[in-house]
Amino acid sequence: MQKVSVRIARLMLLCVALLLAAVPSSSHAQATEDTSLAARLDALAEGFMLREQVPGAIATVVSGEITILRGYGHSDIKTDTPVNPDGTRFEIGSITKLFTWFAVMLLVEEGAVGLQDDLTPLLPEGLVPGDTPLTLAHLMSHRPGLEESFAIFDETVSGLPKVEALYAAAPDQVFPRGEVTSYSNWGVALAGLVVEQLSGEPWELFVETRILVPLSMDATTTGEARRQAAQPHLSESYRVQGGVAHPAFRIDLGAFAPAGSIASTAADMERFLRFIMGDGSLDGVRLLQPETMASMRTRLFNDRPNAADMAYGLQSRPVFGTMVYGHGGGLNEFVSMLVFIPEIEAGVFVSQNGGTGASVPLLLPDLILAELMTEAGFQSRTSDPVSYAAEHAADSAGLYLTNRRPFSGRAQFFGALSPLAITATADGALLIQTNKVPAPSRFEAIGPDLWQSELGDRVAFFRDHSGRVFRMADGTGAHTYDRATGLSNPLWLYAAFGLAALLSISTLVALLWRHGLTGGSRIGTLASIIEPLASITFWAFVAAAGASVIAAIRLGSEYIFDQPQPTSEVFFLSADIVVVIATLLAVSQLLVWRASGWSVLRRLHASAFAAAMAIFGALLLYWGLAFGGPI
Repeated sequence: MQKVSVRIARLMLLCVALLLAAVPSSSHAQATEDTSLAARLDALAEGFMLREQVPGAIATVVSGEITILRGYGHSDIKTDTPVNPDGTRFEIGSITKLFTWFAVMLLVEEGAVGLQDDLTPLLPEGLVPGDTPLTLAHLMSHRPGLEESFAIFDETVSGLPKVEALYAAAPDQVFPRGEVTSYSNWGVALAGLVVEQLSGEPWELFVETRILVPLSMDATTTGEARRQAAQPHLSESYRVQGGVAHPAFRIDLGAFAPAGSIASTAADMERFLRFIMGDGSLDGVRLLQPETMASMRTRLFNDRPNAADMAYGLQSRPVFGTMVYGHGGGLNEFVSMLVFIPEIEAGVFVSQNGGTGASVPLLLPDLILAELMTEAGFQSRTSDPVSYAAEHAADSAGLYLTNRRPFSGRAQFFGALSPLAITATADGALLIQTNKVPAPSRFEAIGPDLWQSELGDRVAFFRDHSGRVFRMADGTGAHTYDRATGLSNPLWLYAAFGLAALLSISTLVALLWRHGLTGGSRIGTLASIIEPLASITFWAFVAAAGASVIAAIRLGSEYIFDQPQPTSEVFFLSADIVVVIATLLAVSQLLVWRASGWSVLRRLHASAFAAAMAIFGALLLYWGLAFGGPI
């Protein structure tokens, strides 16, 4: 059995010790809990919440027969309503997907469908993107080859009947089936439709009657519209900005509920944790066979066995010298995480209802599991230095784009806004930004193209047939990134922007220097009019971009999910105009070089500006910002 790293254990113990010394423990103790473990949980949770202004949180820790349930802070700031671990529901976001996958496995056990069966005959004609077979194995592993679809967050789409909504939001197939891990909400919603087609009842009803009721998860809801009067209220959620907690902009996933609509309590999630860690039964009620539960912790694809990947819908991460399973979720400012280690019968669920960071769901569970692994007797093991580390670090450094992005339309520009920069250090390590801590984390080589951080996260790199690194799999198991090459490297867009900005400024300065539009002839005057018009158009585009950024900061997720936004509409319109004016400017060069009275330097400057604007306009078209259709 593999052992937990000394540095990881020491780091976890240091964090716990510091927080224990600084923060008092919670008073929400339960009957069957370990006092020491509860104190660690309280210290970590309250410390992170204080640092990141988290209004409220719930937590569940299961370790053998020990159960700890917690509610921290407030579910409603306005009324000072405290969070109750068994009386307050939090939205668990994409952890909902686990319920969808268990629903699928119930049908698989019944023989209604196989994981490798082509789903096309089961679904409405033309609904499956692409022309190759699509299976549940592809969907559960997030390898259907689909681009991201933001349309699932558009309530005018999600409010449609399920089949219509899936048609309206259908993404294109951009990768071969099974080749690339790229998280797909739409794909899970499609799996929910498969459940409906095979069972003859809505996904919500199937999950309630076949999973929630048997597990006695009485407080859990599959959607707010289905909440019963006896079920607990949903916590408010908040967007914390400038030290102030604002009520969150909320969306209802509607037709896409199988991807993230469930809300639950700490007490109900304790029952779910015990079920998911067990052999398919809970309190004498069996839902699935032991072999099915065991299979769900194996991988349907195995191209990176020593790094993170997806099992049967579960994120599978090698951490602490063993395998950690689970899933995260985020919706309406709620952020949640469920993780567990079967071999020590331990698991953690946490959820927060807002904050400036997400250390509660992203760091706390692993810190608690590290403590439990140490207590379970896992000994430290040091790894030998890797001789080729510096060479492989240099091979892997560069700019990468997530494969979870739209590949068409205006929304593809979001990929250009968030490239992942991977830097090689002089001593053969990699610096990679993760979602756990603000600063880039240091990753050390532990094997060929395999790297691990001090927190235990692992990333893997892939090489093409020529030996060149072209792809990275991240530490969550749910995402991959491709190296940005050619025009897909957003640095070209930024460079073109900078060149166009510089030459547009010099154009306006020259205009002032000449005291107006002087062309030397009618043709020259006409040509000289287009230059300042192009400059003004460019800076109008910059102003529209600035207004969009300010609006995005102010509105948060509402900016993306509540479309159309006025500032984004103006921004996209200004991009269209830039392309039109850039085209006119390029054509006007025929006049520039025929006009009399122009110096060679002025002609060259005009042509350079026209070339810069043309390149910038072409890149706006390439990234879908101009004439890219709806977002």
